Amino acid sequence: MTPRVLDRWWLKAAAQGVLAAAPGAAVLDDRLRRRVRAPRLTTSYFRSKWQHVEAHLRATGREAGTGLPDSRVVELGTGWFPIVPLGLALHGATVVTIDRTAHLDPARVRLTMQVLSDLEASGQIRCAAPERLAQLRELLGDPGARTARQLLEPLAVTPVVADAQALSGVPETHGADLFVSNNTLEHIPADVLGRIFAEFLRIGSPRARMSHYIDLADHYAGFDPRINEFHFLTLTPARWRLANNRLGYQNRLRLSDYHRLLREAGWRVSGQRLTSRSVRQLEGLELVSPFDAMSAEDLLVVKAHVVTDRRA
Repeated sequence: MTPRVLDRWWLKAAAQGVLAAAPGAAVLDDRLRRRVRAPRLTTSYFRSKWQHVEAHLRATGREAGTGLPDSRVVELGTGWFPIVPLGLALHGATVVTIDRTAHLDPARVRLTMQVLSDLEASGQIRCAAPERLAQLRELLGDPGARTARQLLEPLAVTPVVADAQALSGVPETHGADLFVSNNTLEHIPADVLGRIFAEFLRIGSPRARMSHYIDLADHYAGFDPRINEFHFLTLTPARWRLANNRLGYQNRLRLSDYHRLLREAGWRVSGQRLTSRSVRQLEGLELVSPFDAMSAEDLLVVKAHVVTDRRA
């Protein structure tokens, strides 16, 4: 009898689970990532995120290369490379990027700025705030030691470590015209998402809109080729609690769940662009509740760009 090979996705989940149980797990995980991964930013990855910049601009009725002056933008989920906040700032917006953990470091910020400058110089991307682009290049030419914040703030980008459920103490977010996220929502529990959406409605300007990119696929599928993007819908709540953890948390929400949370918070979906898989991808999968009662159309969405405005 051939011994059963442990699933790669399960090994990853177990390793993350052990780390997540350690005191100060989030800080420890962040430090390990910094030690293991040298700052690296490919042009293809940058261009994929620049497409988000362009889509967020279209959500406001503008196109890439046209200005976004006198607009305040709040980004949820800063991440490692501030491509989207810099992209929006170089179209004229004032941007506040919020995360619960301070991921940014000067090396990655400088690398992001350098790739942006190179791509703009070669005509591959367009910006609409030439004075900020000039400032960015001036900062790149200054070899003096600077923190991530000192590099970003002259370009009208302010990184803030905060809980987006309660932003009363972050006045620079108040009156925002646009709230954006980029593959962040799927990592937040449903009840927390509902409170974030409600808080954004409360602090947003009367013309406020939201523009969110959401990845609804099983993230472990990118690590283990033997499972597909819907595998996590076959795990019972008990098994999923073992596989899920706060460092790699996935909420398993489907598109209809996001629509409901947005509606309950006071937002109206005014546009969306979806990527769905073939129904054949569900063949042979034993879906568990509540997914076994959902429509295939709802289940098969793996990526979504959802735009909302205030409900009348």
